[in-house]
Amino acid sequence: MNEEKLETIKRAIKSDKLALIELIKQEQNNIYSTLFYLKKDENDIADIMQDVLIKLSKKITQLKNPKYFKTWLNQIILNSYYDYLRKNKKKSTEIPLIRNDDSAAIEVPDYDSNPQETILNNELDLIIKTSIENLPLHYKIPITLREIQGLSYDEISDITNTTIGTVKSRIARARAIIKDDINKYSRG
Repeated sequence: MNEEKLETIKRAIKSDKLALIELIKQEQNNIYSTLFYLKKDENDIADIMQDVLIKLSKKITQLKNPKYFKTWLNQIILNSYYDYLRKNKKKSTEIPLIRNDDSAAIEVPDYDSNPQETILNNELDLIIKTSIENLPLHYKIPITLREIQGLSYDEISDITNTTIGTVKSRIARARAIIKDDINKYSRG
């Protein structure tokens, strides 16, 4: 995390409204990206995202160490997602994935590039997203936190309340399943 972002977080913790607004602007794409991999329905994503942003706004002053902001925010995202699942139990049985760095922002395709390459990349993205959506929850969460949010194994272990060995095993298994799905597509 760069110094400028760390300073924004520190100011937000001290109830600086402008800093909080800036922080929300910086994080909204990351929050959306994470929820996008967890839910298919845009309305669901909007509801969960709203809950996350409200909790972020209300609870930022409780964050003790700004360096743990990423982990703290991901915990809010997961808790909001679980809350949503509990409230809408009949609607869904999905679980979350996360990435909280600048690379997590949704990328706009370059339409000036080779159209065939763009189509293949879009198909591959869809295969990966579908594969992640179909993973069991205990694989989906760690792979999302690692690959989408860029969290460390230690951070994922803390968030999921599992051992580092379990986290590594679940991520490896999720990667193997995703790779197998991609291979099935390329052979088919």
